Amino acid sequence: MSDALPFAGIKVVDASQGLAGPGAAMMLAQYGAEVIKVEPPQGDWSRERGIASGDFSTLSLPTNSGKRSIVLDLKQPAGSAVLHRLVANADVFLESFRPGVIDRLGFGYATLCRARPSLVYASISGFGQEGPMRERPATDAVIQAFCGLMSVNLGESDGLPHRLPTWPIDFVTGLFAFQAIAMALYARRDHGRGQHIDCSLLQSALAMQSVRLLQHVAGGDKPAPPTSCPTGTFRTANGWINLVLSKDEHWPRFCAAIEHPEMAQNPAFATAAGRIACHVEINATVAAALLTQESAYWNTRFTELGLLNEIVTTYDDLLRDPRVAATNPFTWIEQPGMGRLPIPRMPGVPQAPFHCPAIGEDSTAVLAELGYSEGEIAALLRDGATVQKTSNKK
Repeated sequence: MSDALPFAGIKVVDASQGLAGPGAAMMLAQYGAEVIKVEPPQGDWSRERGIASGDFSTLSLPTNSGKRSIVLDLKQPAGSAVLHRLVANADVFLESFRPGVIDRLGFGYATLCRARPSLVYASISGFGQEGPMRERPATDAVIQAFCGLMSVNLGESDGLPHRLPTWPIDFVTGLFAFQAIAMALYARRDHGRGQHIDCSLLQSALAMQSVRLLQHVAGGDKPAPPTSCPTGTFRTANGWINLVLSKDEHWPRFCAAIEHPEMAQNPAFATAAGRIACHVEINATVAAALLTQESAYWNTRFTELGLLNEIVTTYDDLLRDPRVAATNPFTWIEQPGMGRLPIPRMPGVPQAPFHCPAIGEDSTAVLAELGYSEGEIAALLRDGATVQKTSNKK
């Protein structure tokens, strides 16, 4: 990593698993930090989820770029001793155990900060470090159900609550954790002290829904009105198009484009507030009009008029689009057993290299750097306190 990156020289011990904690640590690595990923002998559980091949999966690859991996069995005193030595020189420590577990293992915040007061310690959990739900296990899907997100994501065809088919809460939690760690490191420059960061999936889920929650509380039992009209995803003759019209000056242009000039003459529709009040009527007319032409026709027509719109595309469409490729959004890697894969680049880091380590790929190298002799390393390998895997570096 270049010394010009802001976290060059920062040492991070990442004992978290899944997506949120590893995602935060990956961002620190992308900005120059040295990140050691500490894994149990079986590896981070995310390595087995999604489409997997060997030590790698479609869940683990994006969140472990730029790290080194050491296997430590923390149930063995020898494995715990290695982790204590790692943390003794670390600036940041991340963990995602259920609250209480990390304390029983001997690596709670109170224990580690006594030995290293400057340590920035981040705990990632489902429901936070305090309260009656603190020990409940949670995943992105569980929090989507609990936080109200599924209740407002009802399927048009079945009316049932649906999970968003990705991991938005995990990734947002990783972003919040990264932000909090970065701010803690910044604050540490002035007073030299670290801090304990409590970052939960639940709090992140609530933060990302702040507008929707406010609309619900302010509106009582009434459904939240749209923020503009016409707005939404409409069926066309061959697919779908998303449309957002918020400026009054765009309204006459839009009416002319869909060949309904009479709507532009209706004084009730002249302002955004008026259109929102009549959104059911307007959207019905728009829906019927857009069915008469294909998506590409409407996309071209609306774009020429300066209207916000876009065709609903598939991932294949996205990956084939030369306009997308021109923005250089991916690092393409050849992954054994999976083929050529696009890893989205992290915004703001233009040239970050990509390498995701195998389980324990760097175990012996890290142990040697910590001062362990060849004989001591051999004993740790023999007793299963650590594991060394073959590097997958090209």
